Amino acid sequence: MEKMTLSLQDLFDARIFRVPDYQRGYAWERPQVQEFLDDLSLLDGSRRHYTGTIVLRQSPDSAKMDSGGRYYHEAHVVDGQQRLTTIVLLLNEMAAALAKCEDSRSLAEGTRSSYVEAVGLDKQPLYKLTLNADVDQFFKTSVLPDGTGIEGPPVKSAGRLLDAKKQITAWLDEAEGRPADREPWLRNLLSKVTSQLRFSLYEVEEVEREYEVGVIFEVMNDRGKPLSDLEKVKNYLLYTAFSLSLEDRRHADDLAKLVNHAWADLLTRMMKAGLGSPADEDGLLRAHWIMHYDSQSRNWKGSKSIKKQFDRRNYRGRHGDLLEELKIYVERLREACISYCDIRRPRRELAFEAFAFDEKKRSAIVLWSSKLARMGVIRTFLPLLMAARKQWSSEPEKYLEMLRVCEALAFRTYKVGRWNANFRESAMCHLAHRIAQGGADFMEIIRSMKSEYGGKGIREAFDNFLDASKPRPVDGWASLGYFLYEYEESLADSRQIAPKITWADLKREISGSIEHVLPQYMENQAEWLERFTGVVHEEYLNDMGNLVLSKPEWNSAYGNKAFSQKKGFFGAKHDDGSDVRCYANSPWLQEQELARYDDWTVESIEERRAKLLDWARKRWHVDYGDVSDRLTGAEYEDAEEESDEDEE
Repeated sequence: MEKMTLSLQDLFDARIFRVPDYQRGYAWERPQVQEFLDDLSLLDGSRRHYTGTIVLRQSPDSAKMDSGGRYYHEAHVVDGQQRLTTIVLLLNEMAAALAKCEDSRSLAEGTRSSYVEAVGLDKQPLYKLTLNADVDQFFKTSVLPDGTGIEGPPVKSAGRLLDAKKQITAWLDEAEGRPADREPWLRNLLSKVTSQLRFSLYEVEEVEREYEVGVIFEVMNDRGKPLSDLEKVKNYLLYTAFSLSLEDRRHADDLAKLVNHAWADLLTRMMKAGLGSPADEDGLLRAHWIMHYDSQSRNWKGSKSIKKQFDRRNYRGRHGDLLEELKIYVERLREACISYCDIRRPRRELAFEAFAFDEKKRSAIVLWSSKLARMGVIRTFLPLLMAARKQWSSEPEKYLEMLRVCEALAFRTYKVGRWNANFRESAMCHLAHRIAQGGADFMEIIRSMKSEYGGKGIREAFDNFLDASKPRPVDGWASLGYFLYEYEESLADSRQIAPKITWADLKREISGSIEHVLPQYMENQAEWLERFTGVVHEEYLNDMGNLVLSKPEWNSAYGNKAFSQKKGFFGAKHDDGSDVRCYANSPWLQEQELARYDDWTVESIEERRAKLLDWARKRWHVDYGDVSDRLTGAEYEDAEEESDEDEE
């Protein structure tokens, strides 16, 4: 590669730039953009500023001519697209600002034609920078124009582009100063950007092949914001396609188009589902890999696993076979993304749309998927559920049954038994792989699941939990909110209504949402002091039977009032007509249930505890059938020591 140092004006001379599709989208966020703008503010008129490295590869496409007769050669941006894109955004907004100054309108037009958009011989726009396929249309129709387009950002990188534009516009407005200083300040800034910024330019020689450019791109980006594994996989697939030795190159081009379309589809889908982080992307790659290629979750090494699986060196003389396998991989991944988003975000619109032919079962699937998501153990069952969705795509009753079993086993094991969330994960991955390979019997899979979670330790832990003969303190039990909300839903179901408070509402306020009927502090409350001595108070305060979900502001109003005051009566009003905050008026059905007690004593707490545990016995019942104990207590302890916390 040849190196030279150029100003921005020299860099853009006779060049138009294209960001190849193997590149990531726009990745700069507010801190990176602000750092660049701060550097410009500090740059005086007497010195140059080194801005970074640009790596280009000349495109084999023919040169293009603008309406003024200037020729441009297209260059692919191997490294430096973040800086180039941000500079084009800045110059675009500066041109818009200069156009408002009567004496600088021709300068504004020249700035746009030199750095943003010229006019081609066909009278069509000749853009100086074309981004990758995921965001280019949005860039040209909703970011560069003065007005914002009617469509929102399709992917996260598009959203970052729009945010960068708004940040730059705000910075220009704030920095322009007094109206009289506006025009000279803008002209001075334009000079800084176009002549004082300096770039180290490396041009990749024409003999270097496309897939080698992909390697350069990945290495160069190791210096900056790391690529996600999804970006690395896309990069690898694209430059692998270009490197294949095939009689008909159109087949490789078809693979490249397939990759680009698949990535645009899955990135859009994941963004709409709120799953755009690198961890979310890795979760999709990992679950898909376990399903179809390797059931040993410990073998997953991110993009390295995929590169190893499809290493060209293993396909010498069989590049046609590799091409077909890569196509299968891409199609499977696109399809897996649908299931992944539905499982991770079941409450979003159109989730589980494939089951819309049976709306009753679809609604139940959304409900039970949401329950599993609330517990934070989705990762353990994710490949299994994705494989089941694929295998029994036209049988929602089977998918629903698997969800119910997963939820019951998860609660008994991870919440009551408190085993770490990835305990038995490898076994679930193995079952997922069996399903994805085809031919697995549904009931055999269900029996295997119960067997994996049917050991003596899990059963004994749940039986001990259901023992209502002694106080059941749950202070610090992380799953108390889940347990009590499930009870709330059961009360609502019995009345054929929906809970008035959603899980999302509860989760936002969970820290203040647990009400102690017997209060934590009994000062100056004779009713409590007479019935609960110090020892008894300590024993029953955090008992399951004494705890109930409440709205934080209502909980605060209850304080340490006597039970008769907390209980109240339905329809009770203050003098100003507002509702009295009491159990009888509560939007929580379980608080309304408390209002039916005449008094609150030790016996009341024990009665309610027994009622809750009897409900829990039925709610999380698992029919193990002839499943035998698989593990001893000692083996469970070993497994716990080797596991890690779930990252969901």
